[in-house]
Amino acid sequence: MLTSLFYTIFGATHASACAVCGIGEDPAAGAILAGTGLLSAAPIIMIGSGVYYLYRQSKKHRPDDLHASAPSLTAESSPHK
Repeated sequence: MLTSLFYTIFGATHASACAVCGIGEDPAAGAILAGTGLLSAAPIIMIGSGVYYLYRQSKKHRPDDLHASAPSLTAESSPHK
């Protein structure tokens, strides 16, 4: 506990160079920000792609008109003439 208190009081100059905090001149700040953005967007893109794929598959296998696939029961097609 004493060590963490010491670093909190006297190590503030090193903490201001944190790339994640956005304070300081760290050359890795852009890479960390880009990596964070990529890892944040990846699950959303993957789930969205899966939902879109399922939507397209359901549209492909579903007839446009639900009554078009049902057989017609007219007098000409009736088996009981």
